[in-house]
Amino acid sequence: MVSTNKTPFTLRQQMSRTIGVPEEQIVVDSACIGGDFGGKGTSFDEYTCYFLARATGRPVKAEMRYADELAAGNPRHASVVQLRTAVDERGSFLAHESRVAFDGGAYAGGKPIPSLILGGGLATLAPYRVPQLRLELTCVYTNNVPGGHMRAPGEVQGLFAGESHVDLIARELGIDPIDLRLRNAVRDGEINGTGERVRESRVIEALETARQFIRWDEPRGANTGRGLAADIRHVGGGKTSMRLRLLPATGQIEVLTGMVDQGAGAHTLIRRVAAAALSIAAERILIRYGDTSEALPDPGAGGSRVTHVIGQAALDGGQRLKTTLEELAAEAFGWPADEVRLEGDRFVAGPDESASFDEVAARLGGGPRVEVIGSYGDAPNHDEGGDFNAAVYAVEVEVDPETGTVRVRDAVQVVDVGTVINPLAHQGQLNGGFAFGVGAALMEDLPVDDGGKVAALSLGEYKLPTSMDMPPLRTVLLHTVIGPGPFGAKAVGEVTNSGVAPAIANAVHDAVGARVRELPITAERVLAALNSRPDRI
Repeated sequence: MVSTNKTPFTLRQQMSRTIGVPEEQIVVDSACIGGDFGGKGTSFDEYTCYFLARATGRPVKAEMRYADELAAGNPRHASVVQLRTAVDERGSFLAHESRVAFDGGAYAGGKPIPSLILGGGLATLAPYRVPQLRLELTCVYTNNVPGGHMRAPGEVQGLFAGESHVDLIARELGIDPIDLRLRNAVRDGEINGTGERVRESRVIEALETARQFIRWDEPRGANTGRGLAADIRHVGGGKTSMRLRLLPATGQIEVLTGMVDQGAGAHTLIRRVAAAALSIAAERILIRYGDTSEALPDPGAGGSRVTHVIGQAALDGGQRLKTTLEELAAEAFGWPADEVRLEGDRFVAGPDESASFDEVAARLGGGPRVEVIGSYGDAPNHDEGGDFNAAVYAVEVEVDPETGTVRVRDAVQVVDVGTVINPLAHQGQLNGGFAFGVGAALMEDLPVDDGGKVAALSLGEYKLPTSMDMPPLRTVLLHTVIGPGPFGAKAVGEVTNSGVAPAIANAVHDAVGARVRELPITAERVLAALNSRPDRI
């Protein structure tokens, strides 16, 4: 099966259970999947293709047009969020209750995970410490298209409600919205608003940095407002393995992996980490994707886990192979085993003895195959707490009070990061996450009619942001060496989009006093909120 599914081993398992064929008789090849933002963890066409191929004895191929994708793809879950928070006179959060209802759609379909519940719905007050929590999540059956996974599933909805809620509390108490957040921000080692212990929290530093870069304390112009939103998100985990093998003829190291690369640079990550672990040139690392019949099991892309999980496996494999090569080089050249070191693409044995990597590879070519397995399975220390990224968005908007049109004029993104393995891809994730968030905030809408059918079947109706919709964006990275990934790396994929919508909503309210409680924040909804203000009724 050639599929665009980004979790080929999971698809193989699901196919086996569904069609009654043993896993070892199913081969899934997901070498080329194209871009993914969550949806390609779900498969449904493959099953139809299987039964058609079995009935006809012929290969069967399924393709989707944009209209098919918009009508039948698994969208982000619609939701209704109800929040209550107890606050003392100083603005300290005492207790928080959230009730989140997700529209799961029909058939319990579109589930990349066994549970119907999206844990991201718990994130209503994720960046804060709250002594008492009651968090209730419900996923209901409807006659709509089954909901699926979309970048930061559940968190976009929960954080939009939660960070809008925090702003409303601040304005009700007459406290600056940043000061209220600083007062309640989770600290290192504390329990956050989702009930999880945070090993390292950078929320306070991110808030203070955003205040400075967005010029928060400077006067606003007419119909201009500033708003912000904070987020803190776990770094995804899992386990994987990969095979590293010396290719003596070319002097390269082949890494065989089942991890797909959907454009985020997973294979570049493996190459750089393995090269650093081995202390050789990155050009010597050859990455080869293997289907499920060849590669070792891998969880696939998603869940903000790739850098953490495959990076650690690459680090483990690189270190193991380095030790093996040093031992074999010592044996082949008659050097003292305890003195051989592979450094800077050369094997060095004391002050006077050395050999290039190519020389050693050629000498080892006549012997047995040289290969190791690099593995990783995260085992977090729950006493210290889990690993998280903090992020804060601060934006400035201008609102036309006659039409409700919102224009984002400036944006600052402050992100807590560990060691950055691939700076270009890292910044691309940050920029892309912001653009993703702008779309969800201002224009992307998937209406359905009373029969549960999607009513926007073209990209002319389902509007996506373009470069013309992007305001100036400044990125501030808060570096740390505390991260679960290789060399202290953290995640970046899903911490970058959830805070955009609440930041814009808070800025709109700051500009013209209109509170929009539904996404997207269209001109019509802003105008309706404006017209419902007591001074305009």
